Amino acid sequence: MSDGERAYLTRNAMELGRLRALGSRLLAGDLTPQLTGGWTPSAVLAHLAFWDRLVLARWNLYFRDGVIETLPDTHTDLVNAAGMPLWLDLPREAAVAEAIEAADQVVERITTLSPAAVDVALATGRRAMLDRTFHWTPHLDELAGVLPPR
Repeated sequence: MSDGERAYLTRNAMELGRLRALGSRLLAGDLTPQLTGGWTPSAVLAHLAFWDRLVLARWNLYFRDGVIETLPDTHTDLVNAAGMPLWLDLPREAAVAEAIEAADQVVERITTLSPAAVDVALATGRRAMLDRTFHWTPHLDELAGVLPPR
């Protein structure tokens, strides 16, 4: 696999750094900005942590059974709706810590994947199992847009 094909590792590392920086900014602020659709920054971060942990669970299943379990796209909104009440109640400090911990864990797992595991993810159209920035970047952009300037 060429370096260009593994560029997701660099993107993951860069956005993980951005997540840490935005988490620090959120913790340093006195106000909790509101996002669209009833989301709060804490809910977004808890949401990110949940989905990163789901990616980890899917990789664990792959290593146990040799299969990457599929979650139908139609279930994503249902999962988010079910998680939202818990995510909204999570204190800011806990949400930041959970998001960073889950992101660290998923990045570590992705970094250590064998070429065969990467090939399976790519061959089955599961790029987001490798490149977490597909999910992180839009949410981090939204958070960056509501936090006060430095």
